[in-house]
Amino acid sequence: MLFLVDYENVGKDGLRGCEYLDGQDHMIVFYSDNRKNAERRSLDHISTSGCRFEVCKLCKTGKNALDFYIASRLGELIGGGYEGRSVIVSNDSGFGAVRDYWAKRSARRRMICLAANIEDGIVGGNEDNERTKYLRRQREMLSIGGYYSAYAEKMRIRAVLEKLFAGTEYEARMDEIQNLIEGKEKTSKIIYLSSLHLFGRKQGLEIYNKMKACDEL
Repeated sequence: MLFLVDYENVGKDGLRGCEYLDGQDHMIVFYSDNRKNAERRSLDHISTSGCRFEVCKLCKTGKNALDFYIASRLGELIGGGYEGRSVIVSNDSGFGAVRDYWAKRSARRRMICLAANIEDGIVGGNEDNERTKYLRRQREMLSIGGYYSAYAEKMRIRAVLEKLFAGTEYEARMDEIQNLIEGKEKTSKIIYLSSLHLFGRKQGLEIYNKMKACDEL
């Protein structure tokens, strides 16, 4: 994806999600003396992501000058053969005209997204890849009470398992053992087979039998 960041407009909030950039992305940050500093962590994420990274500083101030820079650079890249999705990161609604032009008036329709930050742009770009799916899942709204109930149950199970396997050779493998029994689809048969697969027949059977005999699980 191509990201054109109106940094003068969005500031550091516009770089939210830069840790999800990768080698397939092209990032251009447009800035001016009015807003020329960014957090080190954001710049480090961008520079180590493997993406193509550019900056463009405003040469001469003027009304909407940086907006014209962004629109011009986008046209330059598309005219040079770029055919992927593009994201203009800005809170300036005026960029809707740029989006509409490429969507309706160009010979070949282009997808231009407007977003307040990089993360919103990735999600709005709606690419069919693991990055987009992961971010959609991370942004899912959950019931705080429901989430806490599941958390409390997980902590209860952990305490039971630690007591059950205290002093055994399995103490250091609590995460793996707990993963065997967590989840709605974990039937006794699945737990049994998973235990044997993970720990081997002898140890897997021992672990399964211990858990099966425990009234608290």
